[in-house]
Amino acid sequence: MAESSGKSDKIRVGVIGCGGMAQGHMKVFGELPRYQFTAASDNFAANLDKAVATYGVKGFADGHELIKSGLCDAIVIATPHYFHPEYALAGLKAGLHVLTEKPVSVTAGAAAEVNKAALANPQLRYAAMFQFRSSPRLRKAKQIIDQGTLGPIRRVQWTCTGWFRTQAYYNSGSWRATWAGEGGGVLLNQCPHNLDVLYWLAGQPKRITAHITLGKYHNIEVEDDVTAFLEYPGGATGVFITSTGEAPGSDVFEIIGDRGKMNLSAGNRIEMVLADESINDFCRSTPHAWANPVTNKVTVETPDGGSHKAIHENFIASVLDGAPLIAPGVEGIHSVEMANAMIMSGLTGKGVDLPIDYAAYDRLLADLIEKAKAKKAGK
Repeated sequence: MAESSGKSDKIRVGVIGCGGMAQGHMKVFGELPRYQFTAASDNFAANLDKAVATYGVKGFADGHELIKSGLCDAIVIATPHYFHPEYALAGLKAGLHVLTEKPVSVTAGAAAEVNKAALANPQLRYAAMFQFRSSPRLRKAKQIIDQGTLGPIRRVQWTCTGWFRTQAYYNSGSWRATWAGEGGGVLLNQCPHNLDVLYWLAGQPKRITAHITLGKYHNIEVEDDVTAFLEYPGGATGVFITSTGEAPGSDVFEIIGDRGKMNLSAGNRIEMVLADESINDFCRSTPHAWANPVTNKVTVETPDGGSHKAIHENFIASVLDGAPLIAPGVEGIHSVEMANAMIMSGLTGKGVDLPIDYAAYDRLLADLIEKAKAKKAGK
């Protein structure tokens, strides 16, 4: 098995799930000389046959057989959502490094089980395909926030409605936009990246109150429109809005602190307005009724970047060279938990405290699945 001590110069990698997302990963493997693509699995024969014929790898109809084959040091998981934690857990228990697609799971409870295995095996690398974290613009934003340039965060706002999908998109697979097939809608399919970035930059909320609509714009079971209010430890608040029914959509992302604000809405630029002093201190101390603190506009230009390839390169460097992971899989639980809390709040009409009650959410999801089945059966 490949080891993080650097004894091997290649990682034998297998892919579990050979659909559209996986095909993109497999194409990238050819640009990564320290990957040795050895095996693939899919229970859909056409997908598996295509991968085997194209790349000359060993094929398995069952992902667990691939894991037990001894042909891999690491696995890339690109299956439908519900299978992500199953294969991640099996891979870690078999002594394999794991890179999983987003979301890391459908429920926070399932993510927590994988995290236990990852933390019990620190010699293994468990990473998530959150390629937004490799973006130079967002990495620079993270650095600015961590350095305290904005001061303590007071408010965040992200309207990310550029996820427009047609009814034909949802009709393209019976598993799409169903509680049993995907476990959710825009929050579980399109927005895991946004929720991960929101956690990464602003931290985890302590409470979420959300309004969601199931099938507002489409004939689907799950949510396609969300407005959520976030409350953070320390008093900061936030608003998160997303939808697959708006065209053209919007992408407006602001983070406001005690020393100014950051706008992450403009391409590769970070636009800031920074105060010369604490705004809270100025508010309380100035004797002038109509005064405003002195501010300066600052623009930071950043290069293009942020890709699946970058996450693969980092995963390889972590396994072989001991480099820190850009997107640790154990942090994937936070975006899942935020999505779960939004769905639970939206359906119950109540605010949800984080960490959520895993068992309560599992019961809610099971009930949604059963009700959807009964509706399809005409009961």
